[in-house]
Amino acid sequence: MNIALLFVLAATAAVVFATTGVWLGRHFMRGRVDKGHHEVLATLFQTGGTLHAVFLAFLVVAVWESYNAAHANVADEASALTTLYRESAGMESGMGKELRRLIRDYTDAVVRDEWRIQAETGGASPKARAAGLAIISQIQSDRNRRTLAAEASLPPIMWFAAIGSGAIVLSMSFFLFMEQAAPQMIVTSIMTSTVALLLCIAFVLSHPFAGPMALNPEPFKHAIEVYDSVDATP
Repeated sequence: MNIALLFVLAATAAVVFATTGVWLGRHFMRGRVDKGHHEVLATLFQTGGTLHAVFLAFLVVAVWESYNAAHANVADEASALTTLYRESAGMESGMGKELRRLIRDYTDAVVRDEWRIQAETGGASPKARAAGLAIISQIQSDRNRRTLAAEASLPPIMWFAAIGSGAIVLSMSFFLFMEQAAPQMIVTSIMTSTVALLLCIAFVLSHPFAGPMALNPEPFKHAIEVYDSVDATP
């Protein structure tokens, strides 16, 4: 799904949730609000909002760091392969040729086979695993980290806490009355949309190899271009 469409759908759902909630809150609470209602509820709302904001900030930062680490690991793995391929040119003819063949086989397996599997299932390619076993341990270590990043995602309890706490806090705002309904619906919709978009960002970043912001195998494709240039050098 296109990321812009995802955000539009999330914001639309948030606006519907906010406007409906405000309307219901004003409808059912009209005439039932006593003196001091706003003072008590506003304090509770502020406390709940602060707690949710801290949790949401932690969630977004955590998934961003994980996404950024996966991106850096992909670049490191491709860079290590390129360096090893260049250095193999200085080896004894037969050994260097065999190492270059193994590196090419591994890179091709990552680009053509493993990347698709990681995007679809978060798994790994047996073909890439077999090709990688014959290469140095550093490449294997980088591949293992990439595979773990493809499999990793936030546990369901984290999403339950993020969405549940947000819904509870936002629902509390439905019972804070403004003189006119329209301004209250607008400001509540803005707040709800902001929370929804932040949750969407966290969801997208929590899957670094799938979705609208999925990492691509360009570093490995560039590595293949370097292989070709090394092989073309007399």
